[in-house]
Amino acid sequence: MINFKQNMVRGRALKFLGLILFLTVCLPGIGDAAPAVYVSDTTLEANLRSGTSQANRIIGMLKPGTQVTIVLEEDGWAKVTLEDGRTGWILKRYLSERPPWRVTAEKLSSENEQLKALVNKIRSENRGLAQKNNELQGQTNSQQQDLQTVRRDFEELKNSSTNYLNLKMAYENLQGETRKTKAKLDELENAYGKLKISTSIRWFLSGAGVLLLGWIMGSSVARLRRRRSSDYYKL
Repeated sequence: MINFKQNMVRGRALKFLGLILFLTVCLPGIGDAAPAVYVSDTTLEANLRSGTSQANRIIGMLKPGTQVTIVLEEDGWAKVTLEDGRTGWILKRYLSERPPWRVTAEKLSSENEQLKALVNKIRSENRGLAQKNNELQGQTNSQQQDLQTVRRDFEELKNSSTNYLNLKMAYENLQGETRKTKAKLDELENAYGKLKISTSIRWFLSGAGVLLLGWIMGSSVARLRRRRSSDYYKL
């Protein structure tokens, strides 16, 4: 992603340089087609007059590099039109088909400064992109660590859930066994209660039987004694 952005910035810079070279090379040809010329650097300033004579009124002072369009030529003079729409006459020896070298140098110097500024901007953007890349890389590493932590927590939770389900199943089974054991215990308690009552009754009946048997035996012995005593007195 960073390389793609850097390539885009470099592509823009190359396009800008190509445009400057195109304008530098092609503008003179365009000027020839459209009879545009420049005030040469052979003079500090060229007089723009109202006619083709040194006696004509000066209507403007043109600096070297000023672009004008030739409308008419006459006796070493050229009638020109300025970019601001003014029209006047100027000596042809002060005109040149190419921009003055000083003006070209100043233009190239300005373009060089612009290129330097563009290069500095590109470098600054590259540093910013590199910093952003480092920040994104740090965020990616942090997110990967968080992802690993989440995965580990998920595995622990899944294992805990499995253990919980196993424990729950074992608890439910234990509850079922406890209910069964309690039911059996209740049955045994009921049986024991019935057995205890039955044993008490048996003991009671056994005691009553013994008493009854003793009473019967006592009564029999008493009758027997009385009978013997009566037989004795009869003798």
